[in-house]
Parts: sequence; C-alpha cells; structure tokens
Amino acid sequence: MAVSISKIAAGVALCGMLAACTAPNGGLFESKKAPETVVQTPTDTDIRPKPRPDAPTGTVDKPLTAETASNVSEAEIKAASQPTAVSKDKGITIASLGLLNQDGLWLSTPLVTTETKGRVIVEKSGASLNVTLLPNGKASGSGSQMSIAAMQALGVPITDLVEVRVFIQ
Repeated sequence: MAVSISKIAAGVALCGMLAACTAPNGGLFESKKAPETVVQTPTDTDIRPKPRPDAPTGTVDKPLTAETASNVSEAEIKAASQPTAVSKDKGITIASLGLLNQDGLWLSTPLVTTETKGRVIVEKSGASLNVTLLPNGKASGSGSQMSIAAMQALGVPITDLVEVRVFIQ
C-alpha cells in the first residue's frame, strides 16, 4: 500500500508541473511575444546629447588643443633654452603631461613648496629648459606634471613619462 501512495503522490506532482508549464503568465508551452518597441522622436527643443548633471557650467571661448595650450612664442622658448646659473639640485622626478588649461613653461612638482624659477634637464637626452616650478602639494615621489609647451620645447612626446632632473635658480 505504501508503494501505491508514493505512485499517487508522484502522479499528482507530475500533473502540477505540467499545469505550471501552460500557465497564462508565460509557461513552457506558450509562445512568448516580443515586447513592443517604443520609438521616441526628438523634438526641436530636445538637447542632444543630454549634459551630465555634474558637468561644469560655462562656455569655452576656444577649444583646448595642443596649439592653444602651448601659447608660448618662439622668443620665449629661445630665452628659456639659454643656460642659466642654478643654485640647488632638487632631484629627479617623473613628469607627465599636465593640464591644458594653463599655458606657459612650467613644471608642477612635489619637489618645491613655493613657486620659483628653475631649470629641468631631460635625463635621457640632455635637453634643458628654464621653467616656472609650481608646488603641487603631493607627497615626494608622486611624480610631476609638465606643461605641453615645455614638453614640446624639450622635444619630448606628450604621451611619454619623462625623467627630468629639477634645479632651482
């Protein structure tokens, strides 16, 4: 008798499973309909693309490019390339391209604590340039950022990390 009750229980369970396969909410034996596609047509007042909520406001007078960021004359580069007396070797730092919103010949570095005049020498090539040394407030060894004009004047690709020796004038 125990065997027949288990057979009955198995049959009831099988019927319940088959009933679930044909359920109205998308069972196994029902065809699934593709969701309806909603097409929205933009109007003349829609702004595309939508601005990010955290995007800075204001307008840019001219786009920042290599040409506009390196707003340094040939005369300034020639003058900055002339050797000058240096008073103190501050050490070696790795420099990458700095922000393009500040033109001129500069190096933002943790090797100085106040803005001062200095000179950088590219360790690999020996190219040198007088620059304004700007403190970046970061920990020593964290690297430096160089202006695009300074990198171009030193003949360094702007995508490189450049090892430079820094001197204070």
